[in-house]
Amino acid sequence: MLERGGTRRRVAGTGLASSRTRFERRAAAARRRPRLVAGVLVALLLVAGLAAWLGWFSTVLTASRVEVRGVAPAAAGQVRAVAQVPLGGPLMRVDTDAVTARLLAGRAWSSVSVSRSLPDTVVVTVTPRVAVLAVRNPRGEVDVVDREGFTFRTVGSAPDGVPLVSSGAAQVTKAGVDAALAALGSLSPSLRGDVSGVSVSTADQVSFTVKAKGEKRKTVVWGGADNGRRKAELVEILLPQPGSTIDVSVPSSPVTR
Repeated sequence: MLERGGTRRRVAGTGLASSRTRFERRAAAARRRPRLVAGVLVALLLVAGLAAWLGWFSTVLTASRVEVRGVAPAAAGQVRAVAQVPLGGPLMRVDTDAVTARLLAGRAWSSVSVSRSLPDTVVVTVTPRVAVLAVRNPRGEVDVVDREGFTFRTVGSAPDGVPLVSSGAAQVTKAGVDAALAALGSLSPSLRGDVSGVSVSTADQVSFTVKAKGEKRKTVVWGGADNGRRKAELVEILLPQPGSTIDVSVPSSPVTR
């Protein structure tokens, strides 16, 4: 009995010592944890500080070149000239928002993206606007218009291959652009080559003149952008008929007069 009791006391003593050891280990680990966390935070701050110093103040990461994407190499020089990216200073100090604003103000590009590429490059990506119509404005100049109806350049004469139209409005709308493009695109190549005097009204209705027999020109009242193929067929049929005007704006009831 005593031996058993003694044995139980010895076992109990051993268990107590083991629990105390585990508690002390956990307590030591808990004391070390804040120091470990603090050490990690300090290391992260040092790395961030070093990166900031390298990017913003040192000459290690110096903006030294501009890479232009989205245009042909021949047009890259124009992009650089408008962008006016400041070179020679820390790369991270290049104001990409200001560069973007300058490019968008140039109106020649529908979208602009400016970013930094380590160690020394500012990357400029642009999407050029594409001329689809040239619109004679009230001042007698020619506004070059893209598919969205956005005027991005004013010139003295229409660029090669861009149809010249006149507009009853101060600025042709996207619907007007679509209507003019639909009209010209629906005509056969031979007839399209004889078209001139394209105009778009304030209601986005299209009209033009086309050469008939004997060099006589007839006016075609085309209307809106719908039913282009049927309208083109009617113009071909009615062109030899008497009259100076062909009205296909309502394809179900074409009129010559």
